[in-house]
Amino acid sequence: MVRPLDTAAPAGRRGVPSTLGGVAADVPRPVTRGRQARRWGLLLIAGWLVQAGLRAWLSRSQVVPLATPDESAYLIAARVLAGGVTANFSYSTLYPAGYPLLITPVYWLTSNPVTVYRAVLTINAAISAAVMPLGYLACRRLHLARPEAFAVAMVAALVPAALFYSQYAMTDAIYPVIVLAWLLATHSWLTARSARGQYAAAIGSALLAGYAYAVHSRGAVMVAGYVAVGALVAWRRLVPRRTVLAAGAALCLPLGVGWLLNRYLSSAMYPSGPRTLAGEALIRLHSVHGVIFVLEMAAGQLWRFVLDGWGVAAFGLATAVAVVVRRGARDEVRIMAGLATGVTLITAFVSPAGLPPTQQQAWASGRYLDGMLVAFFLVGAAVLLRADRRRIIVYAACVVPPALLTAIVVAAYAGGSVPTAGFAAAFLFAEPAVLTQDWTTASVWVATAVTLGLLAAWVAMVLAADRWGGRPAQRWRAVVLAGLAAVSLVAVFQMTSHISQASTPGQEANTTGLVTGSGLKPGERLAVGEETGAQGVSWASWMPQAYEIPWTQLEFFNPDIQPPPANATVVEVAWPAGQPAQASWPQAPAGWRVVASDRTGNWVAWRRSDL
Repeated sequence: MVRPLDTAAPAGRRGVPSTLGGVAADVPRPVTRGRQARRWGLLLIAGWLVQAGLRAWLSRSQVVPLATPDESAYLIAARVLAGGVTANFSYSTLYPAGYPLLITPVYWLTSNPVTVYRAVLTINAAISAAVMPLGYLACRRLHLARPEAFAVAMVAALVPAALFYSQYAMTDAIYPVIVLAWLLATHSWLTARSARGQYAAAIGSALLAGYAYAVHSRGAVMVAGYVAVGALVAWRRLVPRRTVLAAGAALCLPLGVGWLLNRYLSSAMYPSGPRTLAGEALIRLHSVHGVIFVLEMAAGQLWRFVLDGWGVAAFGLATAVAVVVRRGARDEVRIMAGLATGVTLITAFVSPAGLPPTQQQAWASGRYLDGMLVAFFLVGAAVLLRADRRRIIVYAACVVPPALLTAIVVAAYAGGSVPTAGFAAAFLFAEPAVLTQDWTTASVWVATAVTLGLLAAWVAMVLAADRWGGRPAQRWRAVVLAGLAAVSLVAVFQMTSHISQASTPGQEANTTGLVTGSGLKPGERLAVGEETGAQGVSWASWMPQAYEIPWTQLEFFNPDIQPPPANATVVEVAWPAGQPAQASWPQAPAGWRVVASDRTGNWVAWRRSDL
C-alpha cells in the first residue's frame, strides 16, 4: 500500500501520529496501549459485521443467477469441482477455478440451486466485508490516527466497486479484498523488521498474487508486477534474497494448482474447447486499427476509474504518480506507488483487449479496475485528510486533464451518451447512470462534470477545515467522509433497485419456470433446441437452467431436422415471435404436448404425454 510520507503534514498536526510507525504518541504506557488495541480490535469486528450485514441485506431477494453467463459458469464450475453434473460451455470464455474453488464446499452440504445461491451470496458478504478491516490497516500505514483510519475504511467499504458486486456469484465480489490484502502483504515484505515477518509476508504476498491470477485473468498483471518488484528488491538488496526465493517458490503453488484445475474444468465443461482471452487480444493487437481500438477502450476504463471513485480514487492515483516521479521518497514507498500505478494502468490497457466481440459494451466497464479503485480510494481519502493545502490543490488539478481527455475519447468512440436501460447496460454503466440520474441514456459529459464537481466539493471542504483548525476542522473532515458515504450508499441502493431487484422477478420466472411448469423431477432429462443462427433457445436462457437442474446434463438437438433424444422427458424449444406456443415445434412427434412457456425468455417446454 502506498504511504505518501512526502505529502504528510508536520508531526502532530491534524491528529497525525508523530512517529513513522503509526503508533499514536499520546499512548504513554504499554498497559494502556494493549487495552486500546483490544478495544479497537472489537470495533473492527463490529465494523466488519455491519458491512457483512449490509451486503447480506442488499442481496436478500436474489434466489437465481442474474448475470449470465458469468454467474452460471462459476456456479456450475463449483458443482463440477465438487463432483457434480457438468454443462457444455464449449466456445465460450473459460472461467478460472479460483472463485469456484472457494464456493465448492457449499455443494458438499446441498445441491438445491436456491440454497446454494443464497449460501454463495452469504460467503460473498463475509469476504467482501473484509475490505473494512483491511482498509483500516492500510490507513494506519498511511499514518492516519485510529478514529480517522476507521472512518475512512468504513467509507471505502461502501464504494460500489467494493460493495455492489457482492450481490452476484462473481469474482468481483472478492477481488477488491484480494488486491488490498496483496498490497498490504507486499508492503509488509518490504518493511518487516524481523526475519520471520519478512518470510511470512513474502510467502503470503506470493500466495495472494498467485490466487488473484487463479481467480481472474487480470491477476496476470498483478503477478507480472509482483515478479518485477521481486527482481528489483533482490537486485538492490532491499530485502534478504532468501525471502525472494521463498516468494518465488510460494508463487508457483497457486499458479500450478490453478493451471491443473483449469485444465480439469476445460475438459469437463468445454469439451470442444474454450475461447481464450489471449487469442482475442492477439487478434486485436495484430493490426494498427486493432491497437487504436484497444487504446480507445483503455481510455474508457480510465474514464470509469475517475467516475466510479467519485474523483477520490483518481486523486489517490495522482498522489501515487507524484510519489514515483519525485525524489526523496523512501524506497518502499516509491516501490509500492509504482507497483499500484503500474498494475492499474496496464490492467486498463490489457483487460479490454481480451474482451470477446459479443461483449461490446464492456469496453467501459468499471469492474476490471475495481480492486485498484478501492485501494486508491483509501489513498486519496487519507491524503485529503492529512496533506498540506498546496499538494491537495495540485493533485486535484492533476485529475482534471485526464478526466476530460478520457471523456473526449469515450465520446468520440461511443458517442456523447451510454445506454443504461435494461439489465446488461445498467450493470455495465451503473455509476454513470447514478451520476446523471438517468437510467435510460447517461450523458458522458454530465457524468464527468458531476464527478469533477464532487471532487471540487471534497477539496473545498478539506481546505476550509484546514483554515479553521481545531474542532471545527474535525467537523469539516467528518462532513467530507459523511458526504462520500452518502454518495456511495445512494449509488448502491439505486443500483440494487434498478439492476438486481428490478430483474429478479423476470429472471426467476425464466430460470425456474421451466422446471416448475414442466414438472421436471430428479431422474428426468431435458433436451434443448440448439441455437443455430436466429433459431433455437438462447444461451441466456439455457445457461441458468443448466445450473437450476443439478441432477442431469442438458442435451441438445436440432428440432427442425432431428427427433428428440430417446431418453428426453421434456423438450425446450424457441418460441417464434408472433406465433402461438403450439407452433414452436412443428415436427413434434405424437405424444408431446406444451406444458409451459415464457415470452421473456422466448422458450416453450414440451412434455411427453405418457409421463
